[in-house]
Amino acid sequence: MTKENIGEKIRISARRIGAIFSSTALGWIRTGPALFFTFIYPIVMILLFGYIFGAAPDDSMYTLYYLNEDTYQVDDQLYSNNPALLLLQNLGLENETLSDELNLRLVDANFSTAILSPENWTKENDVPYLLLIPSGWSAAVNESKTNVTAPKANIEFYYDPSYTSYFEIQSLVDNVLQELNLNEFGIPTLIAIETTTTPERQSLDYIDFYVPGIIMVTISTAGMMGLVGMATEERQTGFIFKLAATPIKKWEWATAHLFWQAVMGLMVAVLTVLTGWIAFDFNMTTIHPLMIPILIFGSMTFGGLGLIIARFVKRPEAAMAATMSFVFPQMFLSGALFPPETLPEYLQIIAKFFPLYYISEAMRSVMLESTFSNVWVPLGVTIAMGIVFFILGSILTVWRKE
Repeated sequence: MTKENIGEKIRISARRIGAIFSSTALGWIRTGPALFFTFIYPIVMILLFGYIFGAAPDDSMYTLYYLNEDTYQVDDQLYSNNPALLLLQNLGLENETLSDELNLRLVDANFSTAILSPENWTKENDVPYLLLIPSGWSAAVNESKTNVTAPKANIEFYYDPSYTSYFEIQSLVDNVLQELNLNEFGIPTLIAIETTTTPERQSLDYIDFYVPGIIMVTISTAGMMGLVGMATEERQTGFIFKLAATPIKKWEWATAHLFWQAVMGLMVAVLTVLTGWIAFDFNMTTIHPLMIPILIFGSMTFGGLGLIIARFVKRPEAAMAATMSFVFPQMFLSGALFPPETLPEYLQIIAKFFPLYYISEAMRSVMLESTFSNVWVPLGVTIAMGIVFFILGSILTVWRKE
């Protein structure tokens, strides 16, 4: 086969793909639900979760690492029942009943700040939050009982803002501190928390890590729902059956639709980022060029999954139910919207079976220099999923009237 023949075949295939692409885009513009899920849905999602995040009660068990450097000692007398120990006991230390009520599990960090700073320890061990009771804290608390001018007795709270549950943990610790202040210590000077973020993340907020999840959830929902419904309807009406009588090949038809999914993915990403920037001051410096291939192959993944599901859906009215039976569990279990560490251990294992888990992990990993080294595995999985699901979707697509 000559180079001219190969070039001509590529040109013809490109024209066919372009024609199907244009037809799909025109049909999408004329469809109300498609416009809603592409433009309105991500705005509603990010505004809704952005404004109410952390306000609702959570029944998940959180793990809080703590380091108690305080020793309550007066002269040569060492006291075991000191304010630092009382604080930890009120946070559920060695009290399973209270721990369950607070949904909080305490774990001793067991490291020396003389060797490693708390900020770097949390970063190196991928710990979301650390409570540090500094040396002399109990003495400062007791001094406040007799000295109204004594400074605040501060404890230190280190957190990683990529774990959006940090605000709940900080609020819980603060509530316990204030309750102790009023009921146990009775000191005029309030006990306070000094907070420190993980290195290289000081300028970021939870919304900066939440935006990528919204983007991928919208792409998976809108892309799969639209493609499953369209493919099912075209098969039932016989439109796909008519395509079998044309020179158009199945892979060209599938490629055109998956290209459209990628274009929609980019539009959703731009819209979501702008909404987050306007409403919540999203940090635009976190945007990285690698997000583009993640969006493209992520869209291919969900587009391919849509074609696979469409193969087994017989009626258009069943397309919505079939798609949502996959989309909703993935949305809430994959870690895109809620931190996966808040889930029970067995659900954290299940989360890794959803494509959205790896795509969201890749999107978040490219946002920061400190986590960029973690992007390659989820990015590789995302690319592999996009290619595999595209091939499977093309193979399973049947051009016959049913």
